[in-house]
Amino acid sequence: MPNYRAFLEKYDFPFHLLTIWDHHLARRFCCLVSSMVLRLMLNLYGCSYGPNLTADGLPIIRMHRRGRLSFGRNCKLNSRLRSNLVGGCHPVILDCRYNGRIVFGDNSGCSFAVLSSRSSIRIGNNVKTGGNVRIYDHDFHSLNPYARRGPERFSDIPTKPICIGDDVFIGANSIILKGVTVGDRAIIGAGSVVSCDVPADEVWAGSPARKVRDYRDRNAKFAEESKIAV
Repeated sequence: MPNYRAFLEKYDFPFHLLTIWDHHLARRFCCLVSSMVLRLMLNLYGCSYGPNLTADGLPIIRMHRRGRLSFGRNCKLNSRLRSNLVGGCHPVILDCRYNGRIVFGDNSGCSFAVLSSRSSIRIGNNVKTGGNVRIYDHDFHSLNPYARRGPERFSDIPTKPICIGDDVFIGANSIILKGVTVGDRAIIGAGSVVSCDVPADEVWAGSPARKVRDYRDRNAKFAEESKIAV
């Protein structure tokens, strides 16, 4: 049952009415329409998705013939500016090029993120991806400076799979580069550039990202208190 008293204590009149419109009526309508259109797009592309896939604002999806995109249960994509006040710059962009594959696990989502794959990007379960995060498993252009002068700039592009473990939190404006594996329950600080593997239960931050803290004992305590097997 909604806690109306707590809601009334948060805002002064008449901002209750504006909040009800923005947080409830407008959001529900936008989610309803966006989710229906997203599912239609995925069906046309032949993609799979689990129950309760939700979109608040329409994402941009680009997929080549051999590309694949799939979602687990209870996934959500935030693409509408007011869906998340983290400061979004654009809708969610999911780009599956050539044999590229993007897979979202259960209860995972992102806000205004860009995922571009030529090989594989796998997002685990319960992953929180902050605003404007970029995850690229390739370099977009050839590393040969002379090939980049002409039409061959898009040929011979290095690509390596990316794997994001379960319960990972990726801070806003971070960049995950090709070949990276992020272990379970790891945290990536906002604005980081990750170019090497991040072990489980560690906090990494910076450009390039470096280990700043070990949360192994802390996470084990949280798991024990929540009675979750790790």
